[in-house]
Amino acid sequence: MESSRTTLRIIFFILLLDIMGVSLLWPVAAFIVQQYSNDAIMLTVLTALYSAAQFFAAPFMGRLGDSFGRRPVLIISLLGSCVGYIMFGVGGALWVLLISRLLDGFTAGNQSVAAAYIADVSTPETRVKNFTLFGIAWGVALVAGPALGAVFGEISLAAPAYLAAALCLLAALLSYFYLPESLARENRNTTPIKLADINPFTTIIKVLSNPVLGSVFVVLILFNFVFNGFSSTESLYLVQKFSVTPLQLGGLLTFAGLSLVAIQKILPPLIKRFGHQRFAVFSLIALAILLAITSITPQFNILFGVVSLRTMAAGFLFPTLGALMSSMVAPKDQGALMGVNTALHSATYVFGPIWAGLVYDHIHVDSPYWLGAAILLLTALYLSRVRLSPANQPLDKPNNDASSTSNLTPASD
Repeated sequence: MESSRTTLRIIFFILLLDIMGVSLLWPVAAFIVQQYSNDAIMLTVLTALYSAAQFFAAPFMGRLGDSFGRRPVLIISLLGSCVGYIMFGVGGALWVLLISRLLDGFTAGNQSVAAAYIADVSTPETRVKNFTLFGIAWGVALVAGPALGAVFGEISLAAPAYLAAALCLLAALLSYFYLPESLARENRNTTPIKLADINPFTTIIKVLSNPVLGSVFVVLILFNFVFNGFSSTESLYLVQKFSVTPLQLGGLLTFAGLSLVAIQKILPPLIKRFGHQRFAVFSLIALAILLAITSITPQFNILFGVVSLRTMAAGFLFPTLGALMSSMVAPKDQGALMGVNTALHSATYVFGPIWAGLVYDHIHVDSPYWLGAAILLLTALYLSRVRLSPANQPLDKPNNDASSTSNLTPASD
């Protein structure tokens, strides 16, 4: 038991270092891009390139983890991110920045492999609790990353990128020297890797062909689409509506990060009390209501309470649905599952902001909130009508009826 706790502490620290590597660049990315181009579109192109590369690479990285183990793939992906951050810091030309984000995106199996690792070392009783490590890591990184990025950015614009590279290198070294392999050889996928496995759509279709997993992914896709959409326009919305300063925006982001950390401890008992499906439905409805409230809030200070509750509602969903999905497939398919999850999330990171920007510009500045609320309410209705398990019991075992039609191997907890 103590060994398992130690392993989870190491994987949490690796997750934290990895996520901080991304958030460190937030305060300086726009200034670095402006050295080479004054076009605002170039900043969004960097994000889109990263997400597109991640979409194509993540399922294959997950498949490699299923065949060769989580540890080597995690180390390789961290080293790839390290090289990408160094290139971003060195810069010298716009094409160097673009290649750096492509490289980082192609090797960005870090979080999906870490999720598969957590699934490997979890029991049905500890699965939800262990998946809350993602929420805690994201919450801490949202607070510490931008703060450190701003401080190091005062030294030089490249300093946050070099610090991000150093953190990824440290995470890779920790993985190499202290992190044991989580996927036993007898649980690995022995099917030979084919050229078709490089095609992300092959793995995505394979995973989504499971009707139960497909239903959960529909919910995740719609949630991420809305969340990434309104998040991308929120800073502009707050500046235009309340004339906020960067310090006020930073304070709101910090408060949101602390809220995300605070709620993780209460999640496992709530899941145990209500079950995965019912609690996810509740979280979607709560988030929809809070989005609507955001659009009608008359004063900026009130948003600290609203955004805090909104972050809590959103923060409930990933560990709830992530733990639910991981309980449905065998150990040899966890990497493919988490790779598909990462790929689909990266797709919503492209299309969500595009949707939000269009409705923001052409309908109303409040549109990402109330249209997002409508989508989430429909998603909650859909999830409430899906049969995920017999008698709506918490899903510690897969729905055998649905799993029998899956191309993936059912879990056998």
